[in-house]
Amino acid sequence: MHKPFSWRQPLTGLTLAVTTFLAATSAHALPSYARQTGQDCAACHIGAYGPQLTPFGIKFKLGGYVDSDGKDGKIPLSAMVVADYSRYKNDAGDTTTKTGLSEASIFLAGKLTDQIGSFVQVTHDGTEHHTSIDQVDVRYANNLTVSGNEALVGVSVNNNPTVQDPFNTLPVWGFPYTSSPYSNAIGAEFQGLGNVEHRVLGVNAYTLLNNSVYGELGLYNTLSPSIQSRQGLGKADGQDLGRLNNAPYWRVGYMQDLRSSAWSVGMMGFDGSLKDRQSGDLITKFKDFGVDASYQYLGNRKHIATVNASYIRERTTDGSDVRNTQKDMRISTSYHYLNTYGATVGLFKGTSADQTAGNRGLIYQVDWTPWGKESSWNAPWANLRVGLQYIAYKRYVEGSTDEISGITTYAPLNKPSDKNTLSLFAWTSF
Repeated sequence: MHKPFSWRQPLTGLTLAVTTFLAATSAHALPSYARQTGQDCAACHIGAYGPQLTPFGIKFKLGGYVDSDGKDGKIPLSAMVVADYSRYKNDAGDTTTKTGLSEASIFLAGKLTDQIGSFVQVTHDGTEHHTSIDQVDVRYANNLTVSGNEALVGVSVNNNPTVQDPFNTLPVWGFPYTSSPYSNAIGAEFQGLGNVEHRVLGVNAYTLLNNSVYGELGLYNTLSPSIQSRQGLGKADGQDLGRLNNAPYWRVGYMQDLRSSAWSVGMMGFDGSLKDRQSGDLITKFKDFGVDASYQYLGNRKHIATVNASYIRERTTDGSDVRNTQKDMRISTSYHYLNTYGATVGLFKGTSADQTAGNRGLIYQVDWTPWGKESSWNAPWANLRVGLQYIAYKRYVEGSTDEISGITTYAPLNKPSDKNTLSLFAWTSF
C-alpha cells in the first residue's frame, strides 16, 4: 500500500541539527535580537519587553529574524530566567505559598545566514525539575516583487501550531505572557492547539503582500516517541498522544501600520486526526477554527494602549464516535506609560458542550520594566520585568471520580474563588 508523504524524517534531522548546534555553541557571549539589530527592545515590543510585538517587531519576525545593523561578531545566543512567588489554595483547601525558580531558558535566537534565522528555546522547568526543547521556530525569508507588488515570502519550521504566528492573539503568544506554575487552567483546553505542542514538527509557507495581507499554509506531523524522549519530553498525561499525519494548518490576516496606531484582523484553522501508533485506530479527530483581532495605539510612544481578542472553537470526535465542541474566548487590554509602567486586564471564558470543562474569569496584572529603552542602563544587555498578577475565577468546572464505579462526573465549583492565584514574578533576559 502506498504510504502518505510525511515530512517527519527530513525535518526531524533538521531539529536535531539545530539542537546540537545550540548545545555546542560557546555561551560566553549572549547577544539578543536587540544587539543584532542595534535597536532597543521597545522598538519591537510593547512595554519594552516581550512577547507583545509592535509593527516593527512583527516585520522582524516575518523577515526571518535576520535584520541587523550590518556589524559582524553577533552571536545569536540569549538566556532568560523567571522567578516567582505564588499564593494559592492546594487540593486540601489550605492556603499555600511557593517561592522559587519557575524556569530558566537558553536560546538560539537570531541570524544564522543572510536569509535564515531562528528562535529556538531550551528550558529547565524549576517546578518539575527537568529540561527539554521548548519553542522552536526556524525561518527562511525573502523579499520579492510580483507584478509591481511587494511580497515577503518565507518558510517556518516549528514545533507548536501558532508559535510562528506574528500576532499576539492566538494561544502561544497571547496574554498572560507569563503565569505562575501553580495557577489553574484558564479558558478551554483543546485536543489540537495546545495538546500537541512540542510533540510535532510543522512546515509552514507564508507571505505578506504589500505589508498588509498575510497568508500561511502548513502541515504538521508528530515526532516519534523516541525523538520526543530525546528532546526531554515524557508522555503527556502518562500516555502517548498518538500519531498525527500531515495535519493542515492555515492562517489569513490583514494588518495596517498607521505609524501612530496599528490594527489587524484574522482567521485560522487546524484539522487533524490522532491515531494509535500500533493499530491505526482513531483516538481523536479535531477541527479548530478561530477569529482574532488586535489594535495598538502607539502615539509618540509616551502613552501606549492595546486590545487583543480571539475566539476559537474546536469540534472533536473520539474513537467511539462521541462528539464534543469546546469554545474559548479571550480579550485583553493593556496600557503602558513610557514603555515602563504597565497594567493589563484579561477576560477568559471557556465552555464545552458536554460540560466536562469550562471556566471563566479575569486576569489582572501590573508590571514595571525599568530598562529596554535606548537610554537605559547597560542597554541592550539589561532587561527586566517585575510584575504582580492575580487570576480571579468566576466559574470553574472540576471532575470527581467515584471510587467504586470509576465514573467521573463534572460540575462547577460552588466557590470558584478557591482556585484564585496571586503571583509576584521577576522575569529577566540577557
